[in-house]
Amino acid sequence: MAYFVGGTSGESNAFEKTIQNSAIQVLHESQGLVNMTNLVMPNQGNTYKVPHMAPISYGDYTDAGSVLYPNSNEQTASITAKEVVATPAVAQTAFSKFIGWTTAFDLANNLGAELGASFAEKVDQRVTAAFVGNPSSPAGTSGDTLSAGFKATQGATYYTVSTVTNVTDGFNRVYAMGMQGYVPQSVSTATFTNSGDNANTITGVVRNIIKRWREARNPGRPTIILGPQEEQELLSELTGGAVYHAGVQSGQASINAGLTALGDELLATGMLRNLYGCTVIFTTFLQQGITRTVDGVSSTCHIGAAIGPQAVTTVMVRGLDISMGDKDGGLQTWITGLGYFGSGVTSQARGLEIALVDSQP
Repeated sequence: MAYFVGGTSGESNAFEKTIQNSAIQVLHESQGLVNMTNLVMPNQGNTYKVPHMAPISYGDYTDAGSVLYPNSNEQTASITAKEVVATPAVAQTAFSKFIGWTTAFDLANNLGAELGASFAEKVDQRVTAAFVGNPSSPAGTSGDTLSAGFKATQGATYYTVSTVTNVTDGFNRVYAMGMQGYVPQSVSTATFTNSGDNANTITGVVRNIIKRWREARNPGRPTIILGPQEEQELLSELTGGAVYHAGVQSGQASINAGLTALGDELLATGMLRNLYGCTVIFTTFLQQGITRTVDGVSSTCHIGAAIGPQAVTTVMVRGLDISMGDKDGGLQTWITGLGYFGSGVTSQARGLEIALVDSQP
């Protein structure tokens, strides 16, 4: 297996294939956020459109054929398309000088592992960027925008359907779920005006999300995505302060002795598969320095999310292409990794933004 680049029997092809196989293996083994999104690979072009339409109401009739609800039995169609665009990302590195120091097989495995891991991280960065989207494109009921993220303000936005405002099938129907706020006790101990959308504990945030999730009539439970700081603070809550982030909730009493096993799971695996029915995962790639109004206070935040299966779509046109060649002049041999991919929020009703407050004035 100790092939050398530049041999006369096609050794360079085996070297390149080894890099590709190692990269794909590492990519598949990564526990990336992309696994929580709807992944598509279109056959043509780099833009994928997801149809989005208003709820369709069934009218109630009597046996005699008269309409009970709604007053109009023909509903105006409201169909738009969310677009997700895959854009290129390129990685390049020279490696010729390492050939004399190790076997080509070990070199290829290392190059492939680095390319695969970096690719997985870059895809995750596109996913977290989708949570925020374009701040100038807020949720609205008049149509969808190309790069809108989740709703960046608190309080849900509802469809206006039929002759009764915000009502379809006799119930309110959510167009976009409102933002949830998390204000650590180290930032502020003020009492919340709106406790239904704000909390100062991670478990409190999860409970609020579940309540809003059910109000939006979404199935099942969402996947909640938070950052490393929130992981430490959740450990404090689940272990009664035995494990905590310095200066935050140290010595806080256990919220429930029955949660000790969850604390052990979080310590052992770095995630929770069932916290009030929700999967909670953590990433270092959340968008930072975002300004949000949390419970009426302008705050600097990093942005997490709670997402269902159809909330975010990731598009890959070319998943992970790897090629090898010489730099001009033949002084170095280079590996190039290329991927076309992108993520976007395709349903603001099946996910929400979590403003994780870093500071307030």
